[in-house]
Amino acid sequence: MDSVFRNITDVAEPDRTSMTNSEAKSVASSTVRNRILGVLFIARGVIAAGYLASFTVLTIVGASLSGNAALAGIPAALVMVGRAIGPVPTARLMDSRGRRSAFVAGYTVGALGGLIAGVAVATESYALLLLGAFLLGVARASGDMARYAAAEIFPVEQRGRVIGLMVFAATVGAIGGPILVLATAGPAVALGLPEFSGPWFATSGMLVLASVITWIFVRPDPREISVSDGVSDEQGGLMTHRISKLLAQRSIQIGVLALLVGQAAMTLTMVVIPLHMHEGLHSTGAISIAMTCHVAGMFALSPLTGRMVDGFGAYPVVLMGAIMLILASILASLDSGLGAVLLGMFVLGYGWNACYVGGSSLLATGMPIGIRARLQGRIESVTAVVGALSSAVSGPLFVGGAGMGWVGVSGVGVAAILVVAVGWKRGLVRSTVEP
Repeated sequence: MDSVFRNITDVAEPDRTSMTNSEAKSVASSTVRNRILGVLFIARGVIAAGYLASFTVLTIVGASLSGNAALAGIPAALVMVGRAIGPVPTARLMDSRGRRSAFVAGYTVGALGGLIAGVAVATESYALLLLGAFLLGVARASGDMARYAAAEIFPVEQRGRVIGLMVFAATVGAIGGPILVLATAGPAVALGLPEFSGPWFATSGMLVLASVITWIFVRPDPREISVSDGVSDEQGGLMTHRISKLLAQRSIQIGVLALLVGQAAMTLTMVVIPLHMHEGLHSTGAISIAMTCHVAGMFALSPLTGRMVDGFGAYPVVLMGAIMLILASILASLDSGLGAVLLGMFVLGYGWNACYVGGSSLLATGMPIGIRARLQGRIESVTAVVGALSSAVSGPLFVGGAGMGWVGVSGVGVAAILVVAVGWKRGLVRSTVEP
């Protein structure tokens, strides 16, 4: 594992014969870094598989336990609420108890949430499902923030590649998630449990596994390595820029809008498409494949998207993402068979990816370093709230439109806002440059 991740991060092994004791310690730390990165990568992939397995059946279970399809999106909304709340206590625990303890605590909370949700399905308790979904959302922050712990133990010039690797780990969920859904349904029925309880218990098990390997193998704590080797944000001084002044910058506005629109447009369709397919008599396997296509679109092409941002700029990539979201929303509203659904789910995922990567690039380059994390954290929370609201309204839109009609129209309308905003921004740039 060390050699694999050393190659990925370009951490070369120098000649030990000419090294001082301090240099030898640095090399040993490089080996430790690669091992920790490998463990965090594996844990992130395991968690992604569990979350996709549970999310695949979430709205189906929500509709079944509530007895009302209009309430199918509420559990997903609570996942989003948990994601908005989770980063704050996770960050505090990372500072007070260390990265490893914070992640293990988060994964444990998630394992408890998965267990509660599984019991909810088995006992037909909608209230327990809501609680389990919320706890899984809170725990999601640990998996998301693991990329920062992985990055901080590497030199500054290697952190971008490390973060990219951690984001790519989520693609494991596109493979492992559907396998868990299919593999756990039969055993659950054999044990006298409902078919859809299996994925929740599997998710709990995946989070337990992530917790165990993190506790055993993420040693020393990434925070200790960062301090001892001087791997820190050297430019993290205090800045006097006000957040309100930063938000007045058009590049920041487009970056924020890209994240919000991407999350809203994607969530509207993503939350109810399993229910739509289920009511259309598609098999559980077909629903799993659709979610696999979606997750692949969200994460698998992230390196390509980053190169496009560097080569063509963030605005064209964001615009491309908005157009893809419009196309995906149209495809979702059409009852054109399984092939169109699978294509639409992939396009929906990659449209979000383009908005996410492009918007994040604008936010990363348009803010002073000292205030960047504070503002980005607030934006992340707002984005999660927008996702929760989109999840909550997706059910009523689905029922009110007698299917995907109003959901698709809403997605087109939301994404069109970003198209207009980017076009307006580029028009202002041209008018400023032209005499």
